[in-house]
Amino acid sequence: MSRKQALAPRAAIRNSRAMTSIRSLITALCTSVALATPIWAEPVTIFAASSLKTALDQVIETHSLDAVPVYGGSAAIARQITQGAEADIVILAHTDWMDWLAMQGTLHPQSRCNLLSNALVIAALNDALENDFQTADDLIAALNGGRLALGQMRSVPAGQYARAYLSNMGWLEVVRPHLAETSNVRLALALVARGETPLGFVYASDVAAEPRVRVVFTPDPDAYPAIRYPMAITANARAKSAAVAKVLAGANEVFAEQGFNAVPAQEVGRCE
Repeated sequence: MSRKQALAPRAAIRNSRAMTSIRSLITALCTSVALATPIWAEPVTIFAASSLKTALDQVIETHSLDAVPVYGGSAAIARQITQGAEADIVILAHTDWMDWLAMQGTLHPQSRCNLLSNALVIAALNDALENDFQTADDLIAALNGGRLALGQMRSVPAGQYARAYLSNMGWLEVVRPHLAETSNVRLALALVARGETPLGFVYASDVAAEPRVRVVFTPDPDAYPAIRYPMAITANARAKSAAVAKVLAGANEVFAEQGFNAVPAQEVGRCE
């Protein structure tokens, strides 16, 4: 068994779930949800992971979508939705949090799909040199007395992926005293961009969105679970949410310009 297979034991279970395309969902949702005209006239509210901000803003503008984005950490978003936040579409940065939302009964059962993929990188200011970290001591030495910024390892997806990488490399406990955890990945990025921390674990898309930083190290993607951004329509969503979700599913070109990758075409559960 490969290391990647060992890291993602639930992948086969997730991929075996019945998922319909956004195109098929439009008819089902519009038929099953009867909404008044004033509600239809209101913009669709999209709750999205912080790492999507630059790209999703661009998609909304490019396609003139009647939608309002609300950004935050995936864990915080999931909790807000279960507490009654009025979200029509939700896009998270980790499948576990979408699994949790599904168990709470807050999602339209046929709407979930994987919208995007991403990669974990270590970023630094533009004048920093690339590095090939072979040991935890190499990483600590590069910090030069500073800290390594990353999202909270228990709840922020980018932090969870970083923790998986550090754990599987056998570095976590050695590096732990040198970490600076943040409530979302964009805050970790900001610490690096402002020079408050010399290095930070962020997504490749975050580096594309911040001109003050560059990638100095790219972890082996086999050393952490595949990064997927699941999207779903909430159970109480406006009927036109399905049409907006369809546009998002077809906006790969704009997302790619902002550093995101498409989900492999052969992967079950991919948004279509």
